[in-house]
Amino acid sequence: MLEVKTEELTNKLEELNELLIHEKKSKVMFQEELLRMYTEHENLLVSYQQLESKYQAISHSKLGKLTYRYWRMLKRVKRGNKNENN
Repeated sequence: MLEVKTEELTNKLEELNELLIHEKKSKVMFQEELLRMYTEHENLLVSYQQLESKYQAISHSKLGKLTYRYWRMLKRVKRGNKNENN
């Protein structure tokens, strides 16, 4: 009878140990995925800040303002031509 209980406890202990290992692997995989997502988000943020900086530099320069106005005028002209064809 003592052997049966010892064997049952040993089996239960092995099951719990396997479950613990599985949970730890899941936790590690989750943390790796979270780290990957964080790194990706951080890279996107840095890229956005660089683009924003370039945009601000261009939009505040004289030639940049002139170019922006030219593009806006072209857009209006093209849009006006499309409306006339329809």
